[in-house]
Amino acid sequence: MRELIGLLPAAGRGIRAYPYSRYVPKSMLQVDGVPILQRNVELMRDQLGIRDVRIVIGHHGEVIREHLGDGSDFGVQVSYIENPRIDLELPYSLYLAGQEIDGHCCMILADECYADSNHREMLAGLDPSALVTLGLIRSEYKKHIKKNYTVDVRDGWARDLIEKPSVVTSHWMGTGTYILHPDVFGRLRKAYSGGIEDGPGDWTTWLGTLARAGEKILPFELDAKYININSRDDLNYANYLIRDLRFDQRSTSLVYVVDDENEESIAGPVSRFAAEPELDEVIAVARRSSPALEKAARIENVTLCIAEDPTIGLAGLVRLGLDEARGDILLMSYSDDTFSPRDVSKLLVYLRDADMVVGTRTTRQMIEQGTNMRGVVRIAQVLLAKLLQLLWWRFDSRFTDVGCVYRGLWRSTWVTIRDHLTANGVEVFPEMMLADRA
Repeated sequence: MRELIGLLPAAGRGIRAYPYSRYVPKSMLQVDGVPILQRNVELMRDQLGIRDVRIVIGHHGEVIREHLGDGSDFGVQVSYIENPRIDLELPYSLYLAGQEIDGHCCMILADECYADSNHREMLAGLDPSALVTLGLIRSEYKKHIKKNYTVDVRDGWARDLIEKPSVVTSHWMGTGTYILHPDVFGRLRKAYSGGIEDGPGDWTTWLGTLARAGEKILPFELDAKYININSRDDLNYANYLIRDLRFDQRSTSLVYVVDDENEESIAGPVSRFAAEPELDEVIAVARRSSPALEKAARIENVTLCIAEDPTIGLAGLVRLGLDEARGDILLMSYSDDTFSPRDVSKLLVYLRDADMVVGTRTTRQMIEQGTNMRGVVRIAQVLLAKLLQLLWWRFDSRFTDVGCVYRGLWRSTWVTIRDHLTANGVEVFPEMMLADRA
């Protein structure tokens, strides 16, 4: 058997993932800073040795072309097939792709995310005479199976496939990974011979008819953390799965923003942050140097970052510090010594499940512990935070404070929002939240 060809159908509108998919294809949504489609290209390359990748594009296909190009940056050769009739669903995308594929191929649906998978073993045990080999996951959660498809496996063969079963009678949950014999595309051409409107309406249902007719469709048990991304909840869960997998191996930087009036008293708080075991480095960023700052810079793991322009605004200091930081996770604090290093762990816990975490000084507990957020200022912060939460309710935002400097975000989040920030002063902090949600 020749080397496998990779096939990634990525033409759909991703309506269920709206509003995330309003301006980009669903397959280009990022999981831990990497588009889902790129992850699957890399999976094919690294585990299956695939170098020839075909991508079917449609909705916002130009975004995919711009990101992947000819594939040379990713160690593969990418070619594109345009689907002008995405209303005809997945079978028509495969029919178009099959006109240019004359060998075995591995198809992975472009909106699925895998972590720690054993796709390599799927290739090692492949029966090249099988019409289709299905990647299945053993699941005990009926709710998950109902969102995908299930398979009736008997005597080592797939005897039927049921899309989104209302009643679950099998522990097998189908994924979007398939090894396809070239004869599959011949069958599709025959199915569309009467006209494109008369072709199969659903891929899984069509495979089910082949299985019931006795075609050789074989199951392969995938061992992977897997999520089919169809909604914002799925996307959030995929981010959690990937980030949590090796969270303890991520490096963490803290940017300590020094305002001029507070620079003489920073050695103490900077040293306390530097002693925090969960921080790999502390970046003290300031408009100008001073004896106190130079003293702080002598502390282990502390770096002093001085702005070239001493008139730079607070937003400029924030950008300078975050750009200088090297961590996968970026935390921020402020030089008024009101933020405690012991809260670093709290920010990190929430970052496993969020792009950005914003501290708060507005809760009753914080007030009792000495925060200076009281009266009208407190009311204004809470109201603005709730306004942002209301405007972006579809993104699961939860805010009680918009101006708190003590916050954390992923480097990938910073890269995404950095060029959208226009503020010069303290307003940069709510603007960061707006840019992240936009």
